[in-house]
Amino acid sequence: MEPQHGNSEPATEEYAQDVQPGQEGQYEEYAQPAEGDPYAQPVEGQQQYEEEIFIAPPTAEYATEEQPAAEAATEYAQPEELAAYEAPAEEYVPEPEPVPEEPVVEKHPSLKYPAGLAEKGDTKPDIRIEDEDMRLWDEILQDAEFTQCADLHIKEDHPIHFRMSRGLRDRAFPIPTRRWIEKIIFHMCPEVFVEDFKKDREVDFSYYNPKFGRYRVNVFSQVGKWAMAIRYIKSNLPSIEKLGINPICLKLAEADRGITLLAGITGSGKSTTMAAMVLHLNRNFRKHIVTIEDPVEMVFVDQECVIEQREVGLDTLSFQRALKSALRQDPDMVLVGEMRDAISIGAAMRAADTGAMVLSTVHTRTAASVPGRLLDFFPPEEREMQRKKYAEVIVGAIAQRMCPKIGGGMIPAQEIMIGSPLVRQKIFDGELNKLPACIDASLDDGMISFNRCMYNLVNDGIITKETAYEKCTNKQQLEMWFQGIQISSGIV
Repeated sequence: MEPQHGNSEPATEEYAQDVQPGQEGQYEEYAQPAEGDPYAQPVEGQQQYEEEIFIAPPTAEYATEEQPAAEAATEYAQPEELAAYEAPAEEYVPEPEPVPEEPVVEKHPSLKYPAGLAEKGDTKPDIRIEDEDMRLWDEILQDAEFTQCADLHIKEDHPIHFRMSRGLRDRAFPIPTRRWIEKIIFHMCPEVFVEDFKKDREVDFSYYNPKFGRYRVNVFSQVGKWAMAIRYIKSNLPSIEKLGINPICLKLAEADRGITLLAGITGSGKSTTMAAMVLHLNRNFRKHIVTIEDPVEMVFVDQECVIEQREVGLDTLSFQRALKSALRQDPDMVLVGEMRDAISIGAAMRAADTGAMVLSTVHTRTAASVPGRLLDFFPPEEREMQRKKYAEVIVGAIAQRMCPKIGGGMIPAQEIMIGSPLVRQKIFDGELNKLPACIDASLDDGMISFNRCMYNLVNDGIITKETAYEKCTNKQQLEMWFQGIQISSGIV
């Protein structure tokens, strides 16, 4: 029986030439592709297999000592791959020289928020408020808190403005109508002020909202229409370090008796510094503190101290009556919101003379000018007596000017005059013009002038030189200091 090897036909002509009679099936196994061979084809499998064996990628594995790797790679490369090796290098194109940037001009802080409506923040009014007028008021206060607004300016038939980072910005709220603004005014105004407000057409009061905090409100009439200026009163002050207040201020607040006055223009941070001084006492000393304010701003919670806060018009009729009553209330400190007239100043100095510590504010620009400003309230025939009395009770005077910081935000620059024997003697003798020189010469005693404070803030990288020149008292002296020229003014 003949062996069965499948098809007796040879796979190719190449094998057919060598087949002898009687050996037809001996070479069939070589002609058939191996089972599972990926290169197997039915008829021309061997040829296809042989061609693909020698198609190698252009790598360096074919290199020999006689044939470098680059030649071995290109010899076996396909035409399109060879073309990639023979492509000429890209022509080098030098990069254009960088164009120098234009210097950034520092804009005034008030221009940070230019005029024009701004979209309000992502605030949602309280859905529990059914009255749509009050719902809008709720949304305005919520947006003010969301944007960290310092002041709100609202007037009839005009857009609502927020003061943010010393700049005014319109907000995308409905234009206040007379009906709406009157409703909001009478909602905020304490009942005891309503009749006076209707008669005088202006009123000051404090407003407390349980959700958003306390505000100082001034309502007035302009061109026959209502307007409001509302300032947010922070309930939680940051630390003394973040406020930038000189630690000497806290030492002045610790005095047992005497008078310390804070000076500066409106918006210079006097109220914030006073609040920080009271908070320092409240946390570290056992004292009885009475405040007389118009209106009450920051509300203090008793910690170590017992604190009573009286609002003029709501709790007392006037500063004078409240100061007179305070002397019978066993106070360790009396805080008076502002020295406004000779009667209140005289009462404050009497309180300081009887053993209480008095803390108050006065509108003047420097610490050295505080004594002269107080004397201006008195008639000429009383000034000498009051000057000598003030020389006996002065503890210190602090003047402030708010400066924009380089990284954003504001910091108070402070001038501090302490009631040292030298300062007391100059005030007693009436040599008030020599007080600036006393401050310059008493740096070791803790006193500091505006110029020295500005110089330190620039060297610490907190404010720019331009800001220092704008806010300082003596620009020529400050320029000399920056040039390394230190000249003492001396005491004449």
